[in-house]
Amino acid sequence: MGLSTAWQLCRAAPGIRVTLLERAGIGAAASGASAAGVRVMGRDPAERALTLASLARWPDLDRELDGETGYRRGGGLRVALDEITWRQAPAWVAEQRADGVPVEVLDTASALRLAPGLSPGVWGGVFCAMDGQAEAMPTVEAFAQAARRLGTRVEEGVGADRIVIEHGRVAAVSRTDGVRVSCDVAVVAAGSWTGPLLTPLGVRLPLEPRALQMLLTEAAPAALDPVVGAFGCRLSLKQLATGSYLIGGGWPADIVDHAGNAWRLRDDSVRASLTVAGEVHPPTGRCALARGWAALEAFTPDALPVLGPVPGTDGLLVAAGFSGHGFALAPAAGDVLARLALGQPARPELWGGLRLERFDRTSVTR
Repeated sequence: MGLSTAWQLCRAAPGIRVTLLERAGIGAAASGASAAGVRVMGRDPAERALTLASLARWPDLDRELDGETGYRRGGGLRVALDEITWRQAPAWVAEQRADGVPVEVLDTASALRLAPGLSPGVWGGVFCAMDGQAEAMPTVEAFAQAARRLGTRVEEGVGADRIVIEHGRVAAVSRTDGVRVSCDVAVVAAGSWTGPLLTPLGVRLPLEPRALQMLLTEAAPAALDPVVGAFGCRLSLKQLATGSYLIGGGWPADIVDHAGNAWRLRDDSVRASLTVAGEVHPPTGRCALARGWAALEAFTPDALPVLGPVPGTDGLLVAAGFSGHGFALAPAAGDVLARLALGQPARPELWGGLRLERFDRTSVTR
């Protein structure tokens, strides 16, 4: 989110001075460890318009960034494993179609043709041709290089320690190396570390850090084009260009040290994730596990991000709490933040339902 905002700020206002502080290294936290799914299917209505706007840009994003994200639009398929969830699919589809999400119901035969290797026991599925996937680190690096080319100063190994407010507006950022940098606008996009920057300002943003697990198998012959999920299951399954299967879905890992971004995989989560993936797509279950990792994500109580200005403080913007599904939103969210930072119209229908004020008024105190 920070890199996307910086790049779009510099593109919209050539000559503007933009500095991005990265507490560790580019991609060292959640962005680089992401499953890199690019989906609109199954989104909450409050973020649906923002997601549609973002997905409209992904096919041309490599050209915009003059980089390579590894993006491909193979669609998304969510299958039903039992009769109860299958009967609920039509209403689920109708609700999304009403907001312009291009989803369709597939019977068992159609689902198996679309994703060979699926368990023949699936009752059917819902397909969204607009969905797809990218590659996490190449995408992060493409945003970083694009931002640097346009003049953003990206400083790695130094973070923001404190936001300085004077007379009701942002005046400076105090860095972790002791340097104070004056600024007109501060965009806080610090993921799981956002809370400590806002709390001293009297802003209690309800964020809960969680570590989410990802698994990668050994390479297998190319067989799976869409990203596969299942109703009622923790599963996000995609086959990469290398042939390896990438398995996610929100299985928890343990946070060892939040400040140090340290985590530990849980054996029970690894076993359960592999079991679900193998039941839905048996070829995945026959592949050896190559490695696993986790990323620290910030979750809000409603699992929706907070995007936009912080009430009561001029020049302070926040993008946080993406709750494990923010990767796809980076193009549109960065555009919204850049426009707000420049005082330009930012299409409130895209982000109005994601404002900080949706939480209890005690979340913002002065």
